[in-house]
Amino acid sequence: MDQQRHHQYLQTLGICQYLPRDTIYDDVAAEPVVAEAGAAAVAKIEQPVSPIEIAKKAPRTPVDVASLVNLNLDGPTKPAISATKTKIVAPVEEPAPPAAAIEVKFSFWQISEELLVCTAVEGALADVQQMQLLSNILNAIGCGVARLPQMEMIEWPPYPNASGDESEVREFLVTLLNARLDSKPVRSVLLFGEGAANWLLSPDLQPQQATGRVALSEQATALLLPSLDSMIEAPEQKAIAWQTLQSLLPAPS
Repeated sequence: MDQQRHHQYLQTLGICQYLPRDTIYDDVAAEPVVAEAGAAAVAKIEQPVSPIEIAKKAPRTPVDVASLVNLNLDGPTKPAISATKTKIVAPVEEPAPPAAAIEVKFSFWQISEELLVCTAVEGALADVQQMQLLSNILNAIGCGVARLPQMEMIEWPPYPNASGDESEVREFLVTLLNARLDSKPVRSVLLFGEGAANWLLSPDLQPQQATGRVALSEQATALLLPSLDSMIEAPEQKAIAWQTLQSLLPAPS
Protein backbone atom coordinates (compact mmCIF):
# COMPACT_ATOMS: atom_id res chain seq x y z
CA MET A 1 0.00 0.00 0.00
CA ASP A 2 1.48 3.43 -0.98
CA GLN A 3 2.00 6.10 1.62
CA GLN A 4 -0.71 8.41 0.28
CA ARG A 5 -3.48 5.81 0.55
CA HIS A 6 -2.20 4.87 3.97
CA HIS A 7 -2.70 8.44 5.21
CA GLN A 8 -6.16 8.64 3.59
CA TYR A 9 -7.33 5.50 5.36
CA LEU A 10 -6.07 6.82 8.67
CA GLN A 11 -7.88 10.12 8.14
CA THR A 12 -11.09 8.29 7.22
CA LEU A 13 -10.90 6.33 10.45
CA GLY A 14 -10.40 9.54 12.43
CA ILE A 15 -6.83 8.70 13.50
CA CYS A 16 -4.65 11.73 14.09
CA GLN A 17 -1.06 11.84 12.84
CA TYR A 18 1.91 13.72 14.25
CA LEU A 19 4.18 15.10 11.53
CA PRO A 20 7.38 17.11 11.75
CA ARG A 21 7.09 20.86 11.86
CA ASP A 22 8.69 21.24 8.46
CA THR A 23 6.04 19.06 6.72
CA ILE A 24 4.56 20.81 3.69
CA TYR A 25 1.03 20.00 2.38
CA ASP A 26 0.57 20.08 -1.36
CA ASP A 27 -3.14 19.41 -1.12
CA VAL A 28 -5.71 18.68 1.60
CA ALA A 29 -6.31 15.16 0.36
CA ALA A 30 -2.72 14.63 -0.82
CA GLU A 31 0.13 13.02 1.05
CA PRO A 32 2.18 15.44 3.18
CA VAL A 33 5.60 16.25 1.69
CA VAL A 34 8.60 16.22 3.97
CA ALA A 35 11.34 18.82 3.33
CA GLU A 36 14.40 17.49 1.62
CA ALA A 37 16.68 19.23 4.07
CA GLY A 38 15.84 16.87 6.88
CA ALA A 39 16.16 13.18 7.10
CA ALA A 40 13.20 11.21 5.84
CA ALA A 41 10.61 11.73 8.52
CA VAL A 42 8.09 9.06 9.36
CA ALA A 43 4.72 10.26 10.43
CA LYS A 44 3.95 9.20 13.92
CA ILE A 45 0.48 7.79 14.34
CA GLU A 46 -1.25 8.46 17.56
CA GLN A 47 -2.42 5.42 19.53
CA PRO A 48 -6.12 4.62 18.98
CA VAL A 49 -8.48 6.06 21.57
CA SER A 50 -10.91 3.61 23.21
CA PRO A 51 -14.69 4.14 22.72
CA ILE A 52 -15.11 4.57 26.49
CA GLU A 53 -12.75 7.53 26.55
CA ILE A 54 -14.51 9.05 23.53
CA ALA A 55 -17.87 8.71 25.29
CA LYS A 56 -16.50 10.42 28.40
CA LYS A 57 -15.26 13.40 26.40
CA ALA A 58 -18.37 13.73 24.24
CA PRO A 59 -20.85 16.47 25.27
CA ARG A 60 -23.91 15.16 27.08
CA THR A 61 -27.31 15.70 25.49
CA PRO A 62 -30.42 15.95 27.74
CA VAL A 63 -32.65 12.91 27.43
CA ASP A 64 -36.36 13.43 26.72
CA VAL A 65 -37.82 11.00 29.28
CA ALA A 66 -41.38 11.53 28.05
CA SER A 67 -40.46 10.25 24.59
CA LEU A 68 -39.01 7.07 26.09
CA VAL A 69 -42.35 6.04 27.59
CA ASN A 70 -44.50 7.20 24.66
CA LEU A 71 -46.20 10.00 26.60
CA ASN A 72 -47.72 12.98 24.87
CA LEU A 73 -47.55 15.75 27.44
CA ASP A 74 -49.59 18.14 25.29
CA GLY A 75 -52.43 15.73 24.51
CA PRO A 76 -54.24 12.71 25.94
CA THR A 77 -52.05 10.42 27.97
CA LYS A 78 -51.02 7.22 26.20
CA PRO A 79 -50.49 4.10 28.25
CA ALA A 80 -46.91 3.09 28.65
CA ILE A 81 -45.91 -0.04 26.77
CA SER A 82 -45.52 -2.96 29.12
CA ALA A 83 -44.33 -6.45 28.39
CA THR A 84 -46.35 -7.83 31.27
CA LYS A 85 -49.28 -9.97 30.18
CA THR A 86 -52.66 -8.96 31.55
CA LYS A 87 -54.46 -11.76 33.36
CA ILE A 88 -58.20 -11.73 32.77
CA VAL A 89 -60.09 -12.72 35.88
CA ALA A 90 -63.72 -13.79 35.59
CA PRO A 91 -66.07 -11.77 37.82
CA VAL A 92 -67.03 -13.54 41.01
CA GLU A 93 -70.69 -13.55 41.85
CA GLU A 94 -71.32 -12.40 45.36
CA PRO A 95 -73.55 -14.66 47.39
CA ALA A 96 -77.02 -13.38 48.04
CA PRO A 97 -77.49 -11.94 51.53
CA PRO A 98 -79.15 -14.35 53.92
CA ALA A 99 -82.89 -13.94 54.36
CA ALA A 100 -84.06 -12.29 57.56
CA ALA A 101 -84.82 -14.80 60.28
CA ILE A 102 -88.54 -15.37 60.86
CA GLU A 103 -89.83 -14.92 64.39
CA VAL A 104 -93.53 -15.36 65.18
CA LYS A 105 -95.42 -16.06 68.41
CA PHE A 106 -98.99 -17.10 69.19
CA SER A 107 -100.96 -17.38 72.41
CA PHE A 108 -103.40 -20.28 72.80
CA TRP A 109 -106.23 -20.67 75.29
CA GLN A 110 -108.23 -23.87 75.45
CA ILE A 111 -111.48 -22.31 76.67
CA SER A 112 -113.39 -25.59 76.57
CA GLU A 113 -113.23 -28.96 74.86
CA GLU A 114 -114.94 -27.48 71.83
CA LEU A 115 -113.47 -23.94 71.77
CA LEU A 116 -109.87 -22.92 71.13
CA VAL A 117 -108.72 -19.28 71.07
CA CYS A 118 -105.54 -18.03 69.39
CA THR A 119 -104.05 -14.53 69.15
CA ALA A 120 -100.94 -13.36 67.33
CA VAL A 121 -98.33 -11.86 69.65
CA GLU A 122 -97.01 -8.69 68.05
CA GLY A 123 -94.17 -7.33 70.14
CA ALA A 124 -95.62 -8.13 73.56
CA LEU A 125 -98.15 -10.40 75.19
CA ALA A 126 -101.73 -9.23 75.65
CA ASP A 127 -102.02 -6.61 78.36
CA VAL A 128 -104.75 -6.33 81.00
CA GLN A 129 -107.06 -4.32 78.76
CA GLN A 130 -106.82 -6.83 75.93
CA MET A 131 -107.34 -9.75 78.30
CA GLN A 132 -110.48 -8.08 79.66
CA LEU A 133 -111.84 -7.57 76.13
CA LEU A 134 -111.24 -11.24 75.34
CA SER A 135 -113.10 -12.30 78.47
CA ASN A 136 -116.05 -10.04 77.56
CA ILE A 137 -116.23 -11.55 74.05
CA LEU A 138 -116.19 -15.11 75.40
CA ASN A 139 -118.90 -14.34 77.92
CA ALA A 140 -120.99 -12.66 75.20
CA ILE A 141 -121.13 -15.94 73.25
CA GLY A 142 -122.13 -17.85 76.37
CA CYS A 143 -118.83 -19.31 77.58
CA GLY A 144 -119.34 -18.02 81.12
CA VAL A 145 -115.66 -17.68 82.01
CA ALA A 146 -114.70 -15.83 85.18
CA ARG A 147 -111.03 -16.34 84.55
CA LEU A 148 -109.14 -17.33 81.43
CA PRO A 149 -107.40 -20.72 81.53
CA GLN A 150 -103.63 -21.10 81.43
CA MET A 151 -102.14 -19.60 78.28
CA GLU A 152 -99.93 -21.72 76.02
CA MET A 153 -97.24 -20.21 73.81
CA ILE A 154 -96.32 -21.52 70.35
CA GLU A 155 -93.50 -19.81 68.52
CA TRP A 156 -90.98 -20.02 65.74
CA PRO A 157 -88.13 -20.80 65.97
CA PRO A 158 -89.02 -23.68 68.30
CA TYR A 159 -85.40 -23.91 69.45
CA PRO A 160 -82.29 -21.72 69.06
CA ASN A 161 -80.65 -21.54 65.61
CA ALA A 162 -83.61 -23.26 63.90
CA SER A 163 -83.91 -22.06 60.30
CA GLY A 164 -86.67 -22.20 57.72
CA ASP A 165 -88.37 -20.17 55.02
CA GLU A 166 -91.99 -19.02 55.12
CA SER A 167 -93.38 -22.24 53.72
CA GLU A 168 -91.48 -24.32 56.26
CA VAL A 169 -92.55 -22.10 59.17
CA ARG A 170 -96.19 -22.19 58.06
CA GLU A 171 -96.08 -25.99 57.66
CA PHE A 172 -94.67 -26.31 61.19
CA LEU A 173 -97.40 -24.13 62.72
CA VAL A 174 -100.23 -25.76 60.74
CA THR A 175 -99.02 -29.16 61.90
CA LEU A 176 -99.15 -28.05 65.53
CA LEU A 177 -102.66 -26.69 65.14
CA ASN A 178 -103.89 -29.86 63.45
CA ALA A 179 -102.33 -31.96 66.21
CA ARG A 180 -104.26 -29.89 68.77
CA LEU A 181 -107.51 -30.38 66.84
CA ASP A 182 -106.93 -34.12 66.63
CA SER A 183 -106.33 -34.43 70.37
CA LYS A 184 -109.59 -32.68 71.40
CA PRO A 185 -113.09 -32.48 69.93
CA VAL A 186 -112.64 -28.83 68.96
CA ARG A 187 -115.51 -27.41 66.92
CA SER A 188 -114.54 -23.71 66.79
CA VAL A 189 -111.18 -21.90 66.65
CA LEU A 190 -111.15 -18.12 67.17
CA LEU A 191 -108.22 -16.57 65.32
CA PHE A 192 -107.63 -12.95 66.41
CA GLY A 193 -105.54 -10.86 64.02
CA GLU A 194 -104.31 -11.28 60.44
CA GLY A 195 -101.03 -12.79 61.62
CA ALA A 196 -102.86 -15.75 63.16
CA ALA A 197 -104.79 -16.44 59.94
CA ASN A 198 -101.75 -15.98 57.68
CA TRP A 199 -99.50 -18.37 59.58
CA LEU A 200 -101.87 -20.96 61.06
CA LEU A 201 -103.95 -21.66 57.96
CA SER A 202 -102.56 -23.60 55.03
CA PRO A 203 -102.39 -21.72 51.68
CA ASP A 204 -105.11 -23.87 50.10
CA LEU A 205 -107.59 -22.42 52.62
CA GLN A 206 -106.95 -18.79 51.69
CA PRO A 207 -109.92 -18.49 49.27
CA GLN A 208 -112.27 -19.05 52.23
CA GLN A 209 -110.79 -16.25 54.33
CA ALA A 210 -112.86 -13.55 52.63
CA THR A 211 -115.99 -14.95 54.28
CA GLY A 212 -114.44 -14.89 57.75
CA ARG A 213 -115.14 -18.62 58.17
CA VAL A 214 -112.67 -21.37 57.19
CA ALA A 215 -113.43 -25.08 57.44
CA LEU A 216 -110.41 -26.77 59.03
CA SER A 217 -111.94 -30.23 59.07
CA GLU A 218 -115.34 -31.89 58.96
CA GLN A 219 -116.05 -30.79 62.53
CA ALA A 220 -113.77 -27.77 63.17
CA THR A 221 -114.29 -24.26 61.81
CA ALA A 222 -111.96 -21.27 62.19
CA LEU A 223 -113.50 -17.80 62.69
CA LEU A 224 -111.32 -14.89 61.58
CA LEU A 225 -111.61 -11.86 63.87
CA PRO A 226 -109.84 -8.48 64.18
CA SER A 227 -106.97 -8.39 66.65
CA LEU A 228 -107.71 -7.42 70.23
CA ASP A 229 -105.46 -4.39 69.91
CA SER A 230 -107.21 -3.11 66.77
CA MET A 231 -110.66 -3.43 68.41
CA ILE A 232 -109.44 -1.35 71.34
CA GLU A 233 -107.99 1.35 69.07
CA ALA A 234 -110.93 1.28 66.63
CA PRO A 235 -114.15 0.28 68.48
CA GLU A 236 -116.01 -0.07 65.16
CA GLN A 237 -113.99 -3.24 64.63
CA LYS A 238 -116.02 -4.86 67.44
CA ALA A 239 -119.12 -4.78 65.24
CA ILE A 240 -117.26 -6.78 62.57
CA ALA A 241 -116.16 -9.32 65.17
CA TRP A 242 -119.67 -9.60 66.61
CA GLN A 243 -121.17 -10.31 63.19
CA THR A 244 -118.70 -13.17 62.65
CA LEU A 245 -119.43 -14.60 66.11
CA GLN A 246 -123.19 -14.86 65.50
CA SER A 247 -122.88 -18.53 64.61
CA LEU A 248 -121.54 -19.30 68.09
CA LEU A 249 -124.37 -17.67 69.95
CA PRO A 250 -126.41 -20.12 72.00
CA ALA A 251 -129.76 -21.01 70.56
CA PRO A 252 -132.65 -19.03 72.14
CA SER A 253 -134.57 -21.06 74.71
